Amino acid sequence: MQNKILKFLKIVFICLMVLYSIIAAYYFLNKPAGGGDESLFLADLELINNEGWIEAIKQNISIPYMLLVYPLSFFLNSFIALRLVNVILLLLLLFYFYKMGEKKDLLFYGYMMFYVSTIGFFYAGINDILFIVALVIFLDGIYRVTNNKSTNINLTLTALVVAFFTRQLFLVYLPIIILGLYILFKSKIKFNKKSLIPFLVFIVFLVFNLPSIKENGTLSFDKKSPPETMNVTWAQRQYLAQIMVNKGELENGQHPSWEQTQQYLKLHGKESLPNGVLKGITQDYQLTIKEFFKDFVFSIFYGTRQLGLMLLIIILFSLNQVYKTRRIELKYFVPIATLAILMIFSFIIISYVELRWLIPVFIMTIVFYDDLEKENRISIKLVSLNYLVLISFSIYGIIRILNKIYL
Repeated sequence: MQNKILKFLKIVFICLMVLYSIIAAYYFLNKPAGGGDESLFLADLELINNEGWIEAIKQNISIPYMLLVYPLSFFLNSFIALRLVNVILLLLLLFYFYKMGEKKDLLFYGYMMFYVSTIGFFYAGINDILFIVALVIFLDGIYRVTNNKSTNINLTLTALVVAFFTRQLFLVYLPIIILGLYILFKSKIKFNKKSLIPFLVFIVFLVFNLPSIKENGTLSFDKKSPPETMNVTWAQRQYLAQIMVNKGELENGQHPSWEQTQQYLKLHGKESLPNGVLKGITQDYQLTIKEFFKDFVFSIFYGTRQLGLMLLIIILFSLNQVYKTRRIELKYFVPIATLAILMIFSFIIISYVELRWLIPVFIMTIVFYDDLEKENRISIKLVSLNYLVLISFSIYGIIRILNKIYL
C-alpha cells in the first residue's frame, strides 16, 4: 500500500514540475530588465562597449561572466544576452549531472526544477549563476571522490578556477574548498598531462586581471561600491541595516541608503560601524550571537521552503550517523559542507542572509538526498511526506506566479 501511494505521489510531483517549470520560466524571463543586481551587469556591458575591456577591468567587472555574455550582446539586447547565458549554464549543469554525475532518474531533475522554479535566480542576468554552476561541479567532484566514484579531476579543478575568478563570494566558501582540496590530495586519483588545463586556465584569467591588479592591487570583481563622494563601505551599510531593523526603523531585507549610512557615521563617529567582515563579527559580540541564531533559523526555515524536507533530512541523517559511529566520515562531505556554510553565513552577515549565496550547497543537498532515496536509506514514510510537502509548495508556487502574471 505504501509503495502504491509513493508511486502515485511521484507521478503527481513530476506532472506538477512540468507545469511549474514552464510557468516559472515564462514569468522570470519576462520580468522587466535591470531589476536588482542585473543592472550592475547591464552597466558592465555598457562600460565595455564605451570604454573598452582594459578600462572596464580597471573599474572592476566579473571577467569570466562578461566573456560569455559579450559576444551574444552583439546581436541580442543586453539583458536578453545576460539571461540567455544563465539559461544555457543551467542546461549545462543539468547535462553535467546526466553525463558526469550519473543522474539518470527523472525525479532528480524534478527536484532540481522545483528548486530552480522556486528561487528564480537562474533566469536573472547576474554572475551568481556562473559562480554557482562552477562551484557545484567542484563540490560534486569532491563528493564523488569521497564515495569512490569516477571523477573528472581536470573538470573539477577547472570549475574551481572559474568560480575563483567569477565572484569574491569564493572567500566565504574557502573553508569547505580547502577541505575539498585536502580530500583530493589524500585520494588515489592520478594526475596526467591534461591536469595542466586548470593551471593554464588560471594563468589566462590572471593575465585578463592584470589591468585591475596594476590599477587597484586586486583581482577584478563586481563590487557594490558607494558613490565617489561617500566615504563608507558596504559592510558598514549592512551593519547599519541590522541596527535599524532591530529598532523597527527598517523592514527586514531592506538597506539604508549610502547617504543615511554616511550621516550615521557623522553623528556617531567612524568606529560606530565596522568597515569589514571581521570587525563586524567582533564589534558587538552580543549582537553577533543573537544574529547568528536568528540568521541560522531563517536560513533553515526558508531553505525548507525552497527544498521541501530535503535540507532537514540530510542534516539530521548525517548527525544521526555521527551519533551512531562517534566519528565524522568524509563520505558525508555534502551535509558537512552544507551545515558549515549555513553557520559561516549566519556568523558573518550581520544583516539578513540572501539565500542565493547558499545555492551551491542547496543544489548539493538535492544531489545527496537523491542518492539517499535511491539507496533506500530513508524510510518510505519520510520520502512520501517530502513529496507531499513538495507538491503542496509547487501548487502554492504555481498559484502565486499566476496571480502575478495576471495582475
